[in-house]
Amino acid sequence: MNNLGFIGVGLMGLSLVKRLSYLDYKIDAYDKDIEKLEPLKKISNIRLNQNVSEISKNNDIIILCLDKTDSVKEVIFGKDGIVNNAHNNSIILDLSTTLANETINFANQLNKKTGASWVDAPVSGGPDKALEGNLAIMVGGDEKVVEIVKPILEAISSKFTYFGVSGSGQIVKMINQIIVLNNYTILAEAASFAKAWNVDASKIPQALSDGHAGSNLLNDLFPRIINRDFEPKGYASQILKDLQMVSKLANSKNTPTPMSSLTKQLFTILVNKSKEKLDGTSIVKLFDLKENI
Repeated sequence: MNNLGFIGVGLMGLSLVKRLSYLDYKIDAYDKDIEKLEPLKKISNIRLNQNVSEISKNNDIIILCLDKTDSVKEVIFGKDGIVNNAHNNSIILDLSTTLANETINFANQLNKKTGASWVDAPVSGGPDKALEGNLAIMVGGDEKVVEIVKPILEAISSKFTYFGVSGSGQIVKMINQIIVLNNYTILAEAASFAKAWNVDASKIPQALSDGHAGSNLLNDLFPRIINRDFEPKGYASQILKDLQMVSKLANSKNTPTPMSSLTKQLFTILVNKSKEKLDGTSIVKLFDLKENI
């Protein structure tokens, strides 16, 4: 149980690998971008891999933390994929945010071909909370399999909630994203309004924290927006990807999402105009008429 495979060492993945290594897990780590593995080279209980299928050969539990649905598909079913060496005792613990219907397909296909199990467990909270072990996690999959990976989930989260069959974790992550990602544009609009009226915006989180406007996002995002801190804790392009998934899943159920549709339009403009890999807080650029993006 202390031996893990970990695939996907981006902003979140790096923090998660470090967190698990501090807790004495022995980790076989892989990322298709070799440079992302550099920060892990000096950590003694992490072994760097150049082969995905070897990870499934040497580890029963393989954690995924990838950027999009297609990346998950490639890692699992590609030429050098996990499917080559997975077996009855293999468990995929997928922390990525992916399309729920595809997650269900992947889980069923992998189980049919190899007997392996799948737990979808998308996370929320960002790299800092990942390093602290304070993420929120929404979990879907067979309850008995979830019980096996429970120590890992507890190691990286302040709270994880089981919602049911495979795919349900991803659906709840989309609900999370509807709430969170729309707040990026709302807080940017509020910051722009404050600036227009020469209000000291730095006082706003403290002033409003005990009222209905108080939230984690007000305390975390708003200061970064007004300070124009665009150092990525998550890329604007990832936000757009998640909003596109919300739209696709909503359309499949004929469910209106007008707020998310507008936020998606704004992030589409931002991502198309900005060549930089910036945090979602950079959406405030669209509210500044003098900004040249």
